[in-house]
Amino acid sequence: MKTDNTMRASLLFICFFLAIYGLYVTRDLLAPFALAIFIWLIIDGFARWIDNLSPKLPYWLALTLALLTVLLGVTGVVLVVADTVDNIAKDIPRYSTRINDIFEWVGRITRQDLSYDALDAQFGIAEKLQKGALGFASSVQGVLSNFTVIAVYVAFLFAAQASFPKKMDDLFPDINRRGQAGKVAVRIRHSIEKYLGVQTLMSLIQTILSYIVMVSFGLDNALFWAMVIFILNYIPIVGGVLAFVMPVLFAFIQFESIGKIGGLAGGIFLVQVVINNTVQPKMMGDSMNMSALVVILSLAIWTKLWGGVGAFLSAPLTVIIMIILAQFPTTRWISVLLSADGHPDIDDLEKKQREAKPGM
Repeated sequence: MKTDNTMRASLLFICFFLAIYGLYVTRDLLAPFALAIFIWLIIDGFARWIDNLSPKLPYWLALTLALLTVLLGVTGVVLVVADTVDNIAKDIPRYSTRINDIFEWVGRITRQDLSYDALDAQFGIAEKLQKGALGFASSVQGVLSNFTVIAVYVAFLFAAQASFPKKMDDLFPDINRRGQAGKVAVRIRHSIEKYLGVQTLMSLIQTILSYIVMVSFGLDNALFWAMVIFILNYIPIVGGVLAFVMPVLFAFIQFESIGKIGGLAGGIFLVQVVINNTVQPKMMGDSMNMSALVVILSLAIWTKLWGGVGAFLSAPLTVIIMIILAQFPTTRWISVLLSADGHPDIDDLEKKQREAKPGM
């Protein structure tokens, strides 16, 4: 028995590292496809929500409205980014002067020569900025090409959607196994849809409130920073920190008044704290069923494996793995360790039903 357990543990250990290696090697193929699946789920969920608003509204019309909404959103993002790049290009002399003033101020405090020329001679700032600009341009080109691939994946997912029930029947001829597989699929989909739905709503609320704060203080390109905040809030924990830090750093460059900088920082921080510590936990509930430690570890691992896409999808991807591992006796213990309450394969409704039953 001890030898058998040792063999199982060794095989699990080897399979784990092979899976990690496989995910890393195939990241250029799997990461866009995974993102396409999540975009498909968002659009399909949004279409079903529109469809449920009126019994007379056909699904194809609801899907068309959902697709148009997404396309308008993507177009809006592109226009905002293009307008922001143009505005920053026009204001570069003003920002450069302000940055130089900040360095001189810090230099007077530290009694060091922190002028731009001195720093450029020591660290090669101009060369690094040029390389950074070229790298950013290459990244934008890669993102655009990935969006094309993702759009094709999403289109084929919708085309194949009608055949999914029949494929489930063919994969699991046994009724009991088919029912269990269907239950797992529903659990995964429900968790992902709830996570994405709540995150979207919370990000939207934070974005609107932060935009009001930024506009009230006169921050340049407030719409762009609002868009950045909206996107970053999908990344667990780290995203919220960056959503606060990035516009505040830009405020240091734009404003000379410490009062304005402090007021803007306080307003954005208050929005983040209130939403992240009051409204969001109540709406999210236990749908993800992961502890803060597992969230941080999953964020670090998926970011290392798949970069930005991995950071964006780290929480739902980990939940999928947790639910799947819970279906097998050999790997269930891993799923239990990953979960927050020790019940990785029980959804919110089942938990409420169990809690409602009187004790023996």
